[in-house]
Amino acid sequence: MASILRRSRLLRRVCTGAFSVGATVALTASPASANILGDMAGALAPAVSAGSSDFGLQDLLKRLFPDSGGTTGKTRCTSVIQIGDSTSVAADNASMLAGAANTASAQYKRVGATSVTVDAVSGRAVVGGPSPDAEHAVASRLAAGARGCWVIAMGVNDSGAISSGSSVTADQRIARIMTQLSGQPVLWPTVMSSNPAKPAFNAAAMNTFNDALRRAAGRYSNLAVYDWAGAAKPNLYAGDGIHYTAAGTTERNKRFADALAASYPSGAVGATPTAAWIR
Repeated sequence: MASILRRSRLLRRVCTGAFSVGATVALTASPASANILGDMAGALAPAVSAGSSDFGLQDLLKRLFPDSGGTTGKTRCTSVIQIGDSTSVAADNASMLAGAANTASAQYKRVGATSVTVDAVSGRAVVGGPSPDAEHAVASRLAAGARGCWVIAMGVNDSGAISSGSSVTADQRIARIMTQLSGQPVLWPTVMSSNPAKPAFNAAAMNTFNDALRRAAGRYSNLAVYDWAGAAKPNLYAGDGIHYTAAGTTERNKRFADALAASYPSGAVGATPTAAWIR
């Protein structure tokens, strides 16, 4: 907000005169406005280098405030279905967090959702986990008519299974979900652990699954991958290095919702995300 106010004040100063090639505009930059002046210079440079003798306020505004393609911070996803494992069991339970405002439902609704479902089972994997595994959980919800934007918070137990010798690869596990959700927007966060007691769940195992997600992002046009692994800090994890503290789950809920808004913003249409990889 402070940045926007500074830009607005700067615009009022600049717009008191006309811009033309060769014109001299004297602006005194305070340390607080140095970055804004840099942005202004970047906005003016294309018009000058193109040889334009004059350009209007509308063009200047477009350069300084580029259209993001949707309402900032909001998603077009009115219905959100999150499929998860034990790391999502507490995600929508207000009694396990610091109040209802921190739940997954509240966070998805903060960015524009009106209907939220969190389907989480401890020990769940995409295939072979406790019933129903994620593959069948998705199938059951689709059969019941579920449609919307899907957040697939899966991969931790899959990583452990793969590193322990499972013959079903990470690519195959991802395909079992994505082939079912063709035509519907999907956000799939990467996975990570923090010095877990069980070696099968170490960072190398998680990275194997994350590498498959990166490949999948180029394979499925309706998939956005959010790099949660790049954002998760060690202090968010509980003692086992796999699950999260209440504060960690709160942070995860917020970031998942923000990633959904970034990948499928308000005003966008179709199932193709704004970017295949969301940081």
